[in-house]
Amino acid sequence: MNSKGREMMSRCAHTFLSKKKQMAGMTIGAIAMLAMAVPALSQETSGTDEAFQLTLVYGLNNTNIGNPTGVTGLVSFDISWVDNTLHLYYLADRSNKSIDILDLNVFPPTLKQVVNMGFTGFTGNNDTSGPDGAATVNNHTELWVGDATPTTGQGRVWFLKATDASVLPTSASIPQNPLSIPGTTTRADEFCYDSKDNLVMIASPAESPPFVTFIDTVGHKIVGKLIFDGKHDNAPNATNGLEQCGWSPSTGKFYQNVPAINGPDGQDTVAGAIAVIDPKKMTVDKLLHIPLEDCAGPQGMAIGPDDQILEGCNAAGPNGHRNSVVVSAKNGKILAVLQDLGGADEVWFNPGDGHYIIPSCNTACRTRPTGFVLTFDEVLGLVDSSTLQLDQTIFVASQNGNTTVGTGNPRTIHSVAADAGNPQQIILPIPATGGNTPQFGPPAPGQTLCDKTGAGISAIGSPSSAGGCIVVLFAPQNNDQLASSAKERGNDDKQQ
Repeated sequence: MNSKGREMMSRCAHTFLSKKKQMAGMTIGAIAMLAMAVPALSQETSGTDEAFQLTLVYGLNNTNIGNPTGVTGLVSFDISWVDNTLHLYYLADRSNKSIDILDLNVFPPTLKQVVNMGFTGFTGNNDTSGPDGAATVNNHTELWVGDATPTTGQGRVWFLKATDASVLPTSASIPQNPLSIPGTTTRADEFCYDSKDNLVMIASPAESPPFVTFIDTVGHKIVGKLIFDGKHDNAPNATNGLEQCGWSPSTGKFYQNVPAINGPDGQDTVAGAIAVIDPKKMTVDKLLHIPLEDCAGPQGMAIGPDDQILEGCNAAGPNGHRNSVVVSAKNGKILAVLQDLGGADEVWFNPGDGHYIIPSCNTACRTRPTGFVLTFDEVLGLVDSSTLQLDQTIFVASQNGNTTVGTGNPRTIHSVAADAGNPQQIILPIPATGGNTPQFGPPAPGQTLCDKTGAGISAIGSPSSAGGCIVVLFAPQNNDQLASSAKERGNDDKQQ
Protein backbone atom coordinates (compact mmCIF):
# COMPACT_ATOMS: atom_id res chain seq x y z
CA MET A 1 0.00 0.00 0.00
CA ASN A 2 1.38 3.42 -0.83
CA SER A 3 1.68 6.32 1.62
CA LYS A 4 -1.44 8.02 0.27
CA GLY A 5 -3.43 4.84 0.77
CA ARG A 6 -2.19 4.39 4.33
CA GLU A 7 -2.93 8.01 5.11
CA MET A 8 -6.47 7.68 3.86
CA MET A 9 -7.15 4.55 5.83
CA SER A 10 -5.73 5.90 9.07
CA ARG A 11 -7.65 9.14 8.86
CA CYS A 12 -10.94 8.08 7.37
CA ALA A 13 -11.74 4.46 7.86
CA HIS A 14 -12.66 2.19 10.71
CA THR A 15 -11.89 -0.71 8.39
CA PHE A 16 -11.21 -1.10 4.70
CA LEU A 17 -10.99 -3.90 2.25
CA SER A 18 -8.26 -6.42 2.97
CA LYS A 19 -6.93 -6.09 -0.53
CA LYS A 20 -3.36 -4.83 -0.67
CA LYS A 21 -2.75 -2.20 -3.29
CA GLN A 22 0.49 -1.29 -4.96
CA MET A 23 1.73 2.20 -5.55
CA ALA A 24 0.23 4.04 -8.53
CA GLY A 25 3.00 4.81 -10.94
CA MET A 26 5.14 1.77 -10.31
CA THR A 27 6.58 0.29 -13.47
CA ILE A 28 7.73 -3.19 -14.35
CA GLY A 29 11.29 -2.01 -13.84
CA ALA A 30 10.50 -1.19 -10.22
CA ILE A 31 8.79 -4.46 -9.38
CA ALA A 32 9.04 -7.92 -10.81
CA MET A 33 5.77 -9.24 -9.43
CA LEU A 34 2.68 -7.82 -7.76
CA ALA A 35 0.91 -9.97 -5.18
CA MET A 36 -2.69 -9.05 -4.43
CA ALA A 37 -4.98 -10.57 -1.84
CA VAL A 38 -8.54 -11.19 -2.94
CA PRO A 39 -10.69 -8.37 -1.50
CA ALA A 40 -13.76 -8.93 0.59
CA LEU A 41 -16.82 -7.27 -0.89
CA SER A 42 -17.10 -5.01 2.12
CA GLN A 43 -16.48 -4.79 5.81
CA GLU A 44 -18.20 -2.93 8.62
CA THR A 45 -17.00 -1.60 11.95
CA SER A 46 -20.04 -1.93 14.15
CA GLY A 47 -22.53 -4.69 14.75
CA THR A 48 -25.31 -2.09 14.52
CA ASP A 49 -24.33 -0.92 11.04
CA GLU A 50 -25.69 -2.64 7.97
CA ALA A 51 -23.19 -4.11 5.52
CA PHE A 52 -24.44 -3.62 1.98
CA GLN A 53 -23.73 -6.18 -0.70
CA LEU A 54 -24.51 -6.61 -4.37
CA THR A 55 -27.88 -8.24 -4.87
CA LEU A 56 -29.22 -7.38 -8.33
CA VAL A 57 -27.82 -6.37 -11.71
CA TYR A 58 -30.01 -4.78 -14.34
CA GLY A 59 -28.94 -4.60 -17.93
CA LEU A 60 -30.54 -1.90 -20.08
CA ASN A 61 -32.04 -1.97 -23.52
CA ASN A 62 -29.26 0.11 -25.03
CA THR A 63 -30.91 1.48 -28.13
CA ASN A 64 -28.14 4.12 -28.37
CA ILE A 65 -30.69 6.50 -29.90
CA GLY A 66 -29.27 9.24 -27.73
CA ASN A 67 -25.59 8.60 -28.47
CA PRO A 68 -23.43 10.11 -31.21
CA THR A 69 -22.94 7.91 -34.27
CA GLY A 70 -20.67 4.96 -33.60
CA VAL A 71 -20.98 5.06 -29.81
CA THR A 72 -22.72 2.15 -28.11
CA GLY A 73 -23.93 1.40 -24.62
CA LEU A 74 -24.79 3.39 -21.50
CA VAL A 75 -21.99 5.90 -21.87
CA SER A 76 -23.79 9.03 -20.72
CA PHE A 77 -26.17 9.62 -17.83
CA ASP A 78 -26.45 12.27 -15.17
CA ILE A 79 -28.36 12.49 -11.92
CA SER A 80 -29.95 9.65 -9.95
CA TRP A 81 -32.88 10.32 -7.65
CA VAL A 82 -34.92 8.28 -5.17
CA ASP A 83 -38.26 9.47 -3.87
CA ASN A 84 -38.45 8.07 -0.34
CA THR A 85 -42.23 8.35 -0.26
CA LEU A 86 -42.97 6.72 -3.61
CA HIS A 87 -39.92 4.42 -3.28
CA LEU A 88 -39.08 4.97 -6.92
CA TYR A 89 -35.61 5.40 -8.40
CA TYR A 90 -35.01 7.60 -11.44
CA LEU A 91 -31.96 7.84 -13.70
CA ALA A 92 -31.48 10.57 -16.29
CA ASP A 93 -30.27 8.32 -19.13
CA ARG A 94 -28.92 10.35 -22.04
CA SER A 95 -27.71 7.38 -24.09
CA ASN A 96 -31.25 6.06 -24.44
CA LYS A 97 -33.12 9.39 -24.26
CA SER A 98 -35.00 7.94 -21.32
CA ILE A 99 -35.81 8.12 -17.67
CA ASP A 100 -34.97 4.69 -16.23
CA ILE A 101 -37.27 3.87 -13.30
CA LEU A 102 -36.84 1.19 -10.65
CA ASP A 103 -39.89 0.37 -8.53
CA LEU A 104 -38.40 -0.32 -5.11
CA ASN A 105 -41.71 -1.30 -3.52
CA VAL A 106 -41.41 -4.87 -4.82
CA PHE A 107 -38.72 -7.53 -4.86
CA PRO A 108 -37.03 -7.86 -7.14
CA PRO A 109 -37.47 -4.21 -8.13
CA THR A 110 -39.06 -3.81 -11.53
CA LEU A 111 -37.22 -1.76 -14.14
CA LYS A 112 -38.64 0.14 -17.07
CA GLN A 113 -37.20 2.66 -19.48
CA VAL A 114 -39.46 5.56 -20.37
CA VAL A 115 -38.13 6.84 -23.68
CA ASN A 116 -38.79 10.51 -24.40
CA MET A 117 -37.77 11.36 -27.92
CA GLY A 118 -37.98 15.00 -26.90
CA PHE A 119 -34.86 14.64 -24.75
CA THR A 120 -31.69 15.84 -26.43
CA GLY A 121 -29.61 12.77 -25.66
CA PHE A 122 -25.81 12.71 -25.56
CA THR A 123 -24.32 15.17 -28.04
CA GLY A 124 -20.71 14.45 -27.11
CA ASN A 125 -20.68 17.62 -25.00
CA ASN A 126 -22.18 17.66 -21.50
CA ASP A 127 -23.07 21.32 -21.87
CA THR A 128 -25.62 20.58 -24.58
CA SER A 129 -26.75 17.08 -23.53
CA GLY A 130 -29.78 15.87 -21.61
CA PRO A 131 -31.62 14.69 -19.60
CA ASP A 132 -29.63 16.07 -16.67
CA GLY A 133 -30.91 17.02 -13.21
CA ALA A 134 -33.96 15.11 -11.92
CA ALA A 135 -36.05 15.20 -8.74
CA THR A 136 -39.65 14.93 -7.57
CA VAL A 137 -41.62 18.02 -6.55
CA ASN A 138 -45.18 19.08 -5.62
CA ASN A 139 -45.82 16.52 -2.92
CA HIS A 140 -44.23 13.68 -4.91
CA THR A 141 -46.64 14.06 -7.83
CA GLU A 142 -44.27 15.48 -10.45
CA LEU A 143 -40.82 14.56 -11.73
CA TRP A 144 -38.91 17.58 -13.04
CA VAL A 145 -36.01 17.02 -15.43
CA GLY A 146 -33.42 19.47 -16.73
CA ASP A 147 -32.48 19.22 -20.39
CA ALA A 148 -31.07 21.03 -23.41
CA THR A 149 -32.94 21.78 -26.62
CA PRO A 150 -31.72 19.86 -29.71
CA THR A 151 -29.75 22.01 -32.17
CA THR A 152 -29.95 25.25 -30.15
CA GLY A 153 -28.82 23.81 -26.82
CA GLN A 154 -31.17 26.14 -24.94
CA GLY A 155 -31.85 25.00 -21.39
CA ARG A 156 -35.31 23.76 -20.54
CA VAL A 157 -37.21 21.89 -17.81
CA TRP A 158 -39.63 19.01 -18.36
CA PHE A 159 -42.64 18.44 -16.10
CA LEU A 160 -43.39 14.72 -15.92
CA LYS A 161 -45.74 12.51 -13.95
CA ALA A 162 -43.81 11.08 -11.01
CA THR A 163 -45.28 7.59 -11.22
CA ASP A 164 -44.42 6.83 -14.84
CA ALA A 165 -42.40 9.78 -16.26
CA SER A 166 -45.08 10.57 -18.82
CA VAL A 167 -45.17 14.17 -20.03
CA LEU A 168 -47.80 16.24 -18.23
CA PRO A 169 -50.20 18.03 -20.58
CA THR A 170 -50.12 21.81 -20.77
CA SER A 171 -52.83 23.54 -18.78
CA ALA A 172 -53.55 26.74 -16.88
CA SER A 173 -51.03 25.67 -14.23
CA ILE A 174 -48.54 24.26 -16.78
CA PRO A 175 -48.58 26.80 -19.60
CA GLN A 176 -45.39 25.48 -21.24
CA ASN A 177 -43.91 21.98 -21.19
CA PRO A 178 -40.98 21.85 -21.46
CA LEU A 179 -40.31 25.28 -19.99
CA SER A 180 -37.50 27.14 -21.78
CA ILE A 181 -34.88 29.05 -19.78
CA PRO A 182 -34.43 32.45 -21.48
CA GLY A 183 -30.96 33.66 -22.38
CA THR A 184 -29.36 30.22 -22.49
CA THR A 185 -27.57 28.21 -25.14
CA THR A 186 -26.70 25.32 -22.79
CA ARG A 187 -28.50 22.78 -20.63
CA ALA A 188 -30.56 23.32 -17.51
CA ASP A 189 -28.74 21.10 -15.07
CA GLU A 190 -29.01 20.18 -11.40
CA PHE A 191 -31.64 21.68 -9.12
CA CYS A 192 -33.07 21.59 -5.61
CA TYR A 193 -36.59 21.96 -4.27
CA ASP A 194 -37.84 24.22 -1.48
CA SER A 195 -41.12 22.58 -0.46
CA LYS A 196 -42.00 25.36 2.01
CA ASP A 197 -41.85 28.18 -0.53
CA ASN A 198 -42.88 26.05 -3.54
CA LEU A 199 -39.71 26.97 -5.36
CA VAL A 200 -37.16 25.15 -7.50
CA MET A 201 -33.67 26.58 -8.04
CA ILE A 202 -31.99 25.19 -11.17
CA ALA A 203 -28.49 25.91 -12.45
CA SER A 204 -27.25 26.87 -15.90
CA PRO A 205 -23.58 26.09 -15.17
CA ALA A 206 -22.17 26.40 -18.68
CA GLU A 207 -23.41 29.93 -19.32
CA SER A 208 -20.95 32.80 -19.09
CA PRO A 209 -21.49 33.95 -16.41
CA PRO A 210 -23.35 30.99 -14.88
CA PHE A 211 -26.63 31.60 -13.10
CA VAL A 212 -29.54 29.92 -11.33
CA THR A 213 -33.20 30.27 -12.23
CA PHE A 214 -36.05 30.20 -9.71
CA ILE A 215 -39.26 28.48 -10.83
CA ASP A 216 -42.57 28.58 -8.99
CA THR A 217 -43.74 24.99 -8.66
CA VAL A 218 -47.43 25.91 -8.41
CA GLY A 219 -47.67 27.98 -11.59
CA HIS A 220 -44.66 26.36 -13.32
CA LYS A 221 -43.33 29.81 -14.17
CA ILE A 222 -39.93 31.49 -13.86
CA VAL A 223 -39.96 34.01 -11.02
CA GLY A 224 -36.31 35.01 -10.64
CA LYS A 225 -32.67 34.73 -11.62
CA LEU A 226 -29.38 34.99 -9.72
CA ILE A 227 -26.20 35.64 -11.72
CA PHE A 228 -22.86 34.43 -10.37
CA ASP A 229 -20.59 37.13 -11.80
CA GLY A 230 -19.43 38.86 -8.62
CA LYS A 231 -21.63 41.89 -9.37
CA HIS A 232 -25.22 40.95 -8.52
CA ASP A 233 -27.02 40.19 -5.25
CA ASN A 234 -23.85 39.27 -3.32
CA ALA A 235 -23.21 36.30 -5.63
CA PRO A 236 -19.52 35.46 -6.16
CA ASN A 237 -17.70 35.31 -9.48
CA ALA A 238 -18.06 31.62 -10.39
CA THR A 239 -15.29 30.84 -12.86
CA ASN A 240 -15.91 27.10 -13.26
CA GLY A 241 -19.66 26.83 -13.37
CA LEU A 242 -22.08 25.69 -10.68
CA GLU A 243 -22.66 22.22 -9.33
CA GLN A 244 -25.04 20.30 -7.06
CA CYS A 245 -27.24 22.29 -4.70
CA GLY A 246 -29.44 21.47 -1.72
CA TRP A 247 -32.24 22.89 0.37
CA SER A 248 -32.37 22.57 4.15
CA PRO A 249 -35.80 22.31 5.80
CA SER A 250 -34.26 23.34 9.13
CA THR A 251 -32.73 26.61 7.89
CA GLY A 252 -35.08 27.24 4.96
CA LYS A 253 -32.10 28.18 2.78
CA PHE A 254 -30.74 27.00 -0.55
CA TYR A 255 -27.09 25.91 -0.62
CA GLN A 256 -25.33 26.18 -3.98
CA ASN A 257 -21.92 24.67 -4.75
CA VAL A 258 -19.53 27.08 -6.45
CA PRO A 259 -16.46 25.03 -7.48
CA ALA A 260 -14.10 27.98 -8.02
CA ILE A 261 -14.24 31.72 -7.30
CA ASN A 262 -12.14 34.32 -9.14
CA GLY A 263 -9.91 31.71 -10.77
CA PRO A 264 -8.85 30.80 -14.28
CA ASP A 265 -11.91 29.96 -16.39
CA GLY A 266 -12.81 26.29 -16.36
CA GLN A 267 -10.32 25.27 -13.66
CA ASP A 268 -10.60 24.26 -10.01
CA THR A 269 -7.19 25.65 -9.06
CA VAL A 270 -8.60 28.19 -6.61
CA ALA A 271 -10.88 27.73 -3.62
CA GLY A 272 -14.61 27.35 -4.04
CA ALA A 273 -17.50 27.92 -1.65
CA ILE A 274 -21.08 27.15 -0.76
CA ALA A 275 -23.39 30.09 -1.50
CA VAL A 276 -26.18 30.34 1.10
CA ILE A 277 -29.23 31.70 -0.74
CA ASP A 278 -32.39 33.25 0.68
CA PRO A 279 -35.27 31.78 -1.37
CA LYS A 280 -37.58 34.72 -0.67
CA LYS A 281 -35.08 37.46 -1.57
CA MET A 282 -33.31 35.30 -4.18
CA THR A 283 -29.99 36.75 -3.06
CA VAL A 284 -26.84 35.32 -1.45
CA ASP A 285 -26.80 35.71 2.34
CA LYS A 286 -23.22 34.57 2.82
CA LEU A 287 -20.49 32.29 1.52
CA LEU A 288 -19.17 29.22 3.32
CA HIS A 289 -15.60 29.17 2.03
CA ILE A 290 -14.04 25.74 1.38
CA PRO A 291 -10.23 25.52 1.80
CA LEU A 292 -8.57 24.40 -1.44
CA GLU A 293 -6.26 21.97 0.32
CA ASP A 294 -9.26 20.19 1.88
CA CYS A 295 -11.63 20.23 -1.08
CA ALA A 296 -10.82 21.33 -4.62
CA GLY A 297 -13.85 21.74 -6.86
CA PRO A 298 -16.78 21.19 -4.46
CA GLN A 299 -19.25 19.39 -6.71
CA GLY A 300 -21.51 16.83 -5.01
CA MET A 301 -23.72 17.96 -2.13
CA ALA A 302 -25.94 16.19 0.39
CA ILE A 303 -27.75 17.92 3.25
CA GLY A 304 -27.35 15.75 6.36
CA PRO A 305 -28.50 15.89 9.99
CA ASP A 306 -27.59 18.63 12.48
CA ASP A 307 -27.03 21.15 9.68
CA GLN A 308 -24.23 19.07 8.17
CA ILE A 309 -23.41 19.36 4.48
CA LEU A 310 -21.42 16.64 2.73
CA GLU A 311 -19.28 18.01 -0.10
CA GLY A 312 -18.00 15.62 -2.76
CA CYS A 313 -14.87 17.25 -4.17
CA ASN A 314 -14.15 16.47 -7.78
CA ALA A 315 -10.71 17.95 -8.41
CA ALA A 316 -7.25 17.20 -7.06
CA GLY A 317 -5.98 19.78 -4.58
CA PRO A 318 -2.46 21.21 -4.35
CA ASN A 319 -1.39 18.09 -2.43
CA GLY A 320 -2.77 15.78 -5.14
CA HIS A 321 -5.67 14.46 -3.04
CA ARG A 322 -9.29 14.27 -4.10
CA ASN A 323 -11.28 14.39 -0.89
CA SER A 324 -14.77 14.78 0.44
CA VAL A 325 -15.51 17.06 3.38
CA VAL A 326 -18.34 17.58 5.85
CA VAL A 327 -19.16 21.24 6.48
CA SER A 328 -21.27 23.00 9.11
CA ALA A 329 -24.15 24.86 7.48
CA LYS A 330 -24.17 27.21 10.47
CA ASN A 331 -20.67 28.66 10.20
CA GLY A 332 -18.84 26.89 7.36
CA LYS A 333 -16.49 25.03 9.71
CA ILE A 334 -14.90 21.92 8.22
CA LEU A 335 -16.14 19.12 10.46
CA ALA A 336 -14.29 16.28 8.74
CA VAL A 337 -11.94 15.70 5.82
CA LEU A 338 -12.49 12.31 4.19
CA GLN A 339 -9.15 12.06 2.51
CA ASP A 340 -8.91 10.35 -0.89
CA LEU A 341 -12.62 9.59 -0.84
CA GLY A 342 -13.37 12.11 -3.58
CA GLY A 343 -13.80 12.48 -7.30
CA ALA A 344 -17.60 12.41 -6.92
CA ASP A 345 -20.31 14.18 -8.89
CA GLU A 346 -23.49 13.28 -6.99
CA VAL A 347 -23.33 12.24 -3.32
CA TRP A 348 -26.25 11.13 -1.17
CA PHE A 349 -27.48 11.14 2.44
CA ASN A 350 -29.67 8.21 3.48
CA PRO A 351 -31.81 9.14 6.51
CA GLY A 352 -32.84 5.50 6.82
CA ASP A 353 -29.48 4.50 8.28
CA GLY A 354 -27.82 7.89 8.85
CA HIS A 355 -25.06 7.36 6.31
CA TYR A 356 -23.59 9.44 3.53
CA ILE A 357 -22.86 7.60 0.28
CA ILE A 358 -19.93 8.68 -1.89
CA PRO A 359 -19.14 7.21 -5.33
CA SER A 360 -15.38 7.68 -5.29
CA CYS A 361 -12.73 7.56 -7.95
CA ASN A 362 -9.81 9.41 -6.42
CA THR A 363 -6.66 10.80 -8.01
CA ALA A 364 -4.89 7.45 -8.27
CA CYS A 365 -8.07 5.91 -9.69
CA ARG A 366 -8.14 8.57 -12.40
CA THR A 367 -4.55 7.98 -13.43
CA ARG A 368 -4.64 6.56 -16.94
CA PRO A 369 -3.08 3.08 -16.97
CA THR A 370 -0.06 2.80 -19.26
CA GLY A 371 2.08 -0.28 -19.58
CA PHE A 372 2.28 -1.95 -16.19
CA VAL A 373 1.26 1.08 -14.10
CA LEU A 374 -1.34 0.21 -11.47
CA THR A 375 -4.03 2.55 -10.23
CA PHE A 376 -6.58 2.62 -7.42
CA ASP A 377 -10.12 1.23 -7.41
CA GLU A 378 -13.56 2.76 -7.72
CA VAL A 379 -15.46 2.38 -4.46
CA LEU A 380 -18.64 3.38 -2.71
CA GLY A 381 -17.82 4.93 0.66
CA LEU A 382 -20.46 4.80 3.42
CA VAL A 383 -19.77 7.43 6.08
CA ASP A 384 -21.59 7.49 9.42
CA SER A 385 -23.07 10.97 9.94
CA SER A 386 -22.83 10.62 13.73
CA THR A 387 -19.09 9.83 13.82
CA LEU A 388 -18.11 11.32 10.44
CA GLN A 389 -15.96 8.26 9.82
CA LEU A 390 -15.96 5.70 7.03
CA ASP A 391 -17.97 2.68 8.13
CA GLN A 392 -17.92 0.60 4.97
CA THR A 393 -16.20 0.55 1.62
CA ILE A 394 -17.83 -1.32 -1.23
CA PHE A 395 -15.50 -2.35 -4.04
CA VAL A 396 -17.10 -1.40 -7.35
CA ALA A 397 -14.52 -1.66 -10.11
CA SER A 398 -10.83 -2.19 -10.62
CA GLN A 399 -9.01 0.40 -12.68
CA ASN A 400 -5.86 -1.76 -12.66
CA GLY A 401 -5.18 -2.05 -16.31
CA ASN A 402 -6.06 -5.27 -18.01
CA THR A 403 -8.18 -3.13 -20.33
CA THR A 404 -6.58 -0.32 -22.28
CA VAL A 405 -7.96 3.11 -21.53
CA GLY A 406 -8.04 5.83 -24.16
CA THR A 407 -7.00 9.40 -23.55
CA GLY A 408 -8.30 11.19 -20.48
CA ASN A 409 -9.85 9.64 -17.38
CA PRO A 410 -10.95 6.01 -17.20
CA ARG A 411 -14.70 5.38 -17.03
CA THR A 412 -15.91 6.20 -13.56
CA ILE A 413 -18.98 5.83 -11.42
CA HIS A 414 -20.32 9.25 -10.49
CA SER A 415 -24.01 9.05 -9.60
CA VAL A 416 -25.69 7.29 -6.67
CA ALA A 417 -28.98 7.29 -4.76
CA ALA A 418 -30.53 5.28 -1.93
CA ASP A 419 -33.96 4.35 -0.62
CA ALA A 420 -34.53 5.08 3.06
CA GLY A 421 -37.41 2.61 3.32
CA ASN A 422 -37.46 -0.87 4.73
CA PRO A 423 -35.41 -2.45 3.35
CA GLN A 424 -32.84 0.22 2.62
CA GLN A 425 -31.35 -0.05 -0.85
CA ILE A 426 -28.48 1.60 -2.70
CA ILE A 427 -28.74 1.99 -6.46
CA LEU A 428 -25.63 2.59 -8.57
CA PRO A 429 -25.54 3.05 -12.35
CA ILE A 430 -22.28 1.89 -13.95
CA PRO A 431 -21.20 3.37 -17.29
CA ALA A 432 -19.89 1.22 -20.11
CA THR A 433 -16.76 2.85 -21.44
CA GLY A 434 -13.06 2.70 -20.64
CA GLY A 435 -11.13 1.47 -17.63
CA ASN A 436 -11.10 -2.10 -16.43
CA THR A 437 -14.32 -4.06 -16.35
CA PRO A 438 -16.68 -3.41 -13.42
CA GLN A 439 -16.70 -6.32 -11.03
CA PHE A 440 -17.33 -7.24 -7.40
CA GLY A 441 -14.44 -9.40 -6.30
CA PRO A 442 -11.00 -10.18 -7.70
CA PRO A 443 -10.05 -8.93 -11.17
CA ALA A 444 -11.30 -11.16 -13.97
CA PRO A 445 -10.24 -9.83 -17.37
CA GLY A 446 -12.92 -10.08 -20.03
CA GLN A 447 -15.83 -10.46 -17.60
CA THR A 448 -17.99 -7.57 -16.47
CA LEU A 449 -20.62 -7.17 -13.82
CA CYS A 450 -23.06 -6.33 -16.61
CA ASP A 451 -22.47 -9.78 -18.11
CA LYS A 452 -23.33 -11.53 -14.87
CA THR A 453 -26.01 -14.20 -15.19
CA GLY A 454 -27.91 -16.36 -12.75
CA ALA A 455 -30.15 -15.77 -9.77
CA GLY A 456 -30.96 -12.20 -8.97
CA ILE A 457 -30.18 -10.91 -12.46
CA SER A 458 -32.82 -9.13 -14.47
CA ALA A 459 -32.40 -7.36 -17.77
CA ILE A 460 -34.23 -5.30 -20.34
CA GLY A 461 -32.77 -6.43 -23.63
CA SER A 462 -29.41 -8.20 -23.61
CA PRO A 463 -26.79 -6.70 -21.30
CA SER A 464 -23.21 -6.93 -22.47
CA SER A 465 -19.79 -5.74 -21.46
CA ALA A 466 -20.31 -2.71 -23.69
CA GLY A 467 -23.75 -1.97 -22.36
CA GLY A 468 -23.38 -0.64 -18.83
CA CYS A 469 -25.83 -1.57 -16.10
CA ILE A 470 -27.61 -0.54 -12.90
CA VAL A 471 -26.81 -2.44 -9.71
CA VAL A 472 -28.83 -2.65 -6.51
CA LEU A 473 -27.27 -3.31 -3.12
CA PHE A 474 -28.99 -4.48 0.07
CA ALA A 475 -27.81 -5.35 3.54
CA PRO A 476 -27.83 -9.17 4.07
CA GLN A 477 -30.58 -9.00 6.68
CA ASN A 478 -32.64 -7.00 4.22
CA ASN A 479 -32.24 -9.75 1.65
CA ASP A 480 -33.84 -12.21 4.06
CA GLN A 481 -36.77 -9.85 4.55
CA LEU A 482 -37.13 -9.40 0.81
CA ALA A 483 -37.04 -13.13 0.10
CA SER A 484 -39.71 -13.72 2.74
CA SER A 485 -41.88 -10.95 1.31
CA ALA A 486 -41.45 -12.30 -2.21
CA LYS A 487 -42.45 -15.79 -1.06
CA GLU A 488 -45.58 -14.40 0.61
CA ARG A 489 -46.51 -12.55 -2.54
CA GLY A 490 -46.00 -15.75 -4.54
CA ASN A 491 -48.31 -17.68 -2.24
CA ASP A 492 -50.92 -14.95 -2.53
CA ASP A 493 -50.70 -15.18 -6.32
CA LYS A 494 -51.26 -18.95 -6.23
CA GLN A 495 -54.32 -18.54 -4.02
CA GLN A 496 -55.76 -16.03 -6.45
